[in-house]
Amino acid sequence: MISVSDSPIGIIERSFALLIDWGILIFASIMAYIIFGNHVFINLQVIAIAYFTFTPLLWSGYTIGKRVLAIRIAQVNNSKLTFPTMFLREVIGVILYQLTLGLLTIVSIYLVTTRDDRRSVHDLIAGTFVTSHHPD
Repeated sequence: MISVSDSPIGIIERSFALLIDWGILIFASIMAYIIFGNHVFINLQVIAIAYFTFTPLLWSGYTIGKRVLAIRIAQVNNSKLTFPTMFLREVIGVILYQLTLGLLTIVSIYLVTTRDDRRSVHDLIAGTFVTSHHPD
C-alpha cells in the first residue's frame, strides 16, 4: 500500500511526461484532421480529454508519457482509479484551468514545487497524486 508521501513526483518528471503525451496528441489530432476534416484544435481538445481520462483508467494510472518516465497517477485512498475520479481530475480540472485563463496552472506549478506531496490543483480536486510506485 502506497501513501501520498511515497515517492511524490515533481514538476520536471511531470513536465516531460506531459510533453511526450502532447506530442502524441498533436500528431493524433493532425491525423484526425486529415482523415475527418474537423478543425485541428477541436480534434485536439476532444482527443486530449478522452486520452487523459481513459488511458489511466485502462492502464493502471499510466499515460504513454508517464509510462516512459515510470510514473503514474494513483488515488490517495489507494483504491483503483475510477471514471468519476478521472472525470474530476481531467475534465473539471481542464475547465477550471481554462476558466481562470491559466492562473490555476501557475498555482499548480507552485503547489507541485512547494508541497511535500507534490499534488497539483487537479490532484487535490480528484484525490489523486503522481508517484513512481508501480501498481500492486
